Amino acid sequence: MQRRRYLRAIGGCLGAVSVSGCTGILPGSNEEPEYPGGTLVIKNTGNNAVPVSVETKLDEYDASLDTEVAAGTTVVRREFVTAEQGEIVMLIAQLGLTGDDIRFQFLPAGGEDTPPEVAQLTFENAVEASATWTATSGE
Repeated sequence: MQRRRYLRAIGGCLGAVSVSGCTGILPGSNEEPEYPGGTLVIKNTGNNAVPVSVETKLDEYDASLDTEVAAGTTVVRREFVTAEQGEIVMLIAQLGLTGDDIRFQFLPAGGEDTPPEVAQLTFENAVEASATWTATSGE
């Protein structure tokens, strides 16, 4: 009888830990996730879904993404573009169906003294003025 209670208690704890880990309740889960260099992260902080198109300026990188980002969600494309260390890649994003191009340069493989970078596009709606590109350190 004691053994059953003990096993139920362990099973309950393991179940709670696994669920809390998936939902981000555990301590330290407020940190941004680490992504490999060249990853593209698109965050829609607005209240409406927005069609987004992202591509590289030069054909040699051959990376593109056409998607609709739902309100309050994040789209992640791991290793969206790869390049040699020190090579600068320009991304061009278009929000909505007729928006202006929003350009951004980053170092997917990093530089001599800089780590690989992750490109992040954050927006609230399909207006260019509300979109912001940032580069964060990757793995």
